[in-house]
Amino acid sequence: MNLAYRLNSVTHRYKEPVVLDIPQLELESGRIYALLGPNGSGKSTLLQIMALLLRPTTGTVQMLGEVTGGLEHRRQVTLIHQKPVLFSTSVFNNVAFGLRARGLAGPELEERVTKALKLVDLVGFAGRTARQLSGGEGQRVIIARALTLETPILLLDEPMSYLDDSSRPLLFDLLRHRCEEHGTTVIVATHDQPFAESLVHELLFLGRGKIADRQIRGRRAT
Repeated sequence: MNLAYRLNSVTHRYKEPVVLDIPQLELESGRIYALLGPNGSGKSTLLQIMALLLRPTTGTVQMLGEVTGGLEHRRQVTLIHQKPVLFSTSVFNNVAFGLRARGLAGPELEERVTKALKLVDLVGFAGRTARQLSGGEGQRVIIARALTLETPILLLDEPMSYLDDSSRPLLFDLLRHRCEEHGTTVIVATHDQPFAESLVHELLFLGRGKIADRQIRGRRAT
């Protein structure tokens, strides 16, 4: 079994209280997972640790079979934050931002940006500025920016908080496609259980920083 993540004895505290306590967690590659729980349950903290943006207080995190540490590991994962931001520039430059940060340029960059805009139904929008977009169009630009990186792991923090009704079916289809056709591991943090159940292979329920339960499409995981 190929693992996207293996966490051992991972804890995190911001001050005194422990906000995350994961004795052991294994997530298989090429599946869609949801981290479910109320505000303060530890979902976003766990997601940031998985994105390698936050170092756990204790424990180890293995990603794709390797103990994480350097930039090469961080480039294997993309996180769409709960409150994503568009830059005051063109749609093309917004979508290309991550690729340029990784040193990509020229025809390959243009090809990947064009492909991503097509996936989110924004063909012909490359020259528009962020201010010319509707809310739903801006949300799709953010999704396109994440898709261009083509990382083996994609993380989303509360996507229902920034997606309008017209963008949600598109995101569902894109995430399923990335998982089924490209083997991408997708992990979504949400408190919206109906949304999660309609999308994922496995649900992980968090409470007070601990994983209280795991369910595979309606049945409890062993």
